[in-house]
Amino acid sequence: MSITGNLKTMELAELLQWLSQGRKSGTLHINNGSVEKRIFFEEGTIVSSAASDPKEYLGHFLVSHGYIDELTLAKAMEMQEENKMLLGKILLTIGAISETDLDRMLRLKAEESIYQIFTWTEGEFRFADGDLPDYHMWPLSLSVTAVVLEGHQRVDEWKQIRARIPNSSAVPVATRELRTEQSDPGVDKILALVDDDRTIQEIALQTHSGEFHVCRVLYEQIRAGALKIVRPRLLKAEAPPAPPPQKVDDEIVDVEVLLRVAEQHIENREFARAIRHLRAAQNLEPDSKHIKQTVKAAEQRIVIAIRQDGIDMKAVPLLDCDPTSLDSLDISPQQGFILTRVNGTYDIQTILKITPVPPLEAQVLFWKLHQAGLISLESPKS
Repeated sequence: MSITGNLKTMELAELLQWLSQGRKSGTLHINNGSVEKRIFFEEGTIVSSAASDPKEYLGHFLVSHGYIDELTLAKAMEMQEENKMLLGKILLTIGAISETDLDRMLRLKAEESIYQIFTWTEGEFRFADGDLPDYHMWPLSLSVTAVVLEGHQRVDEWKQIRARIPNSSAVPVATRELRTEQSDPGVDKILALVDDDRTIQEIALQTHSGEFHVCRVLYEQIRAGALKIVRPRLLKAEAPPAPPPQKVDDEIVDVEVLLRVAEQHIENREFARAIRHLRAAQNLEPDSKHIKQTVKAAEQRIVIAIRQDGIDMKAVPLLDCDPTSLDSLDISPQQGFILTRVNGTYDIQTILKITPVPPLEAQVLFWKLHQAGLISLESPKS
């Protein structure tokens, strides 16, 4: 039996409890228009979760908590491409993390991903009964009751944080030395990036962290009187937000219009806009094979166009601007992240592996930086 609906009409807590009490097995898909989450159930127990946001991938999650560095992540992902093993098992094999720590972090990652959904004001959901991944998942067992209780507490905590940190464009400023009671590599990395100029969003990107994790760390410093929040500012966007769907006779046009608009943006080489429309089309009909194939073909055309402009994945990017002037450039946080990883050694495909941005969007970022003359590309070495 499948169930579909919206979080406005059926709260997440009620939905999770219904699946638990019915001892359901399958996958719960929840999409808020920008991120899709999947929660996997076996006999009413949560056994894992996944998300489309790269920052929630295991590798980036471990970087954000200080268990591995970016170079280790890049090497592990390269090994993963070669042997198709799960990333966690690769990290165990190379000794980058212990089994105890990996188990604890996988559990924490699953919990944090689900807790975040409790803060969503809306989202379409569907439960695919009996549908579970065909690959072996790391064994977890999360009590739905415990998840619901913590989820409600997370909502209350988020409200308290938002009262002091209004949005991700706010800038944290230290009023005295930032200290923590216990040394935590992930927390230390966040606090080290507080320089009275970086925004919350920029700190989150640089540390591969989610916004809530960064805000939670900074909120503790605010409560201790060591930090204040000033100058919320607007950041340059990668592209203006896609316009709302046009209306015909007061009815929103269907997904085919979004796809046609995306094609037009590709023709005009407005790739970021095209991707936004493609994502919107796919969100409207997530189960349509036709839409998936059409979106995939359109994305491939974007990749081909970028390659034709010289963006070779094996090329080594070089800075064509003064590194000390990066903070003064009119660039987005995502572009800033990439520029700070350009060191004359990493090729593009390596930087893509350590970038907490979806791969296609990251390739467009490289294309834009190249078009703007901020980077040049050195031909790949044999």
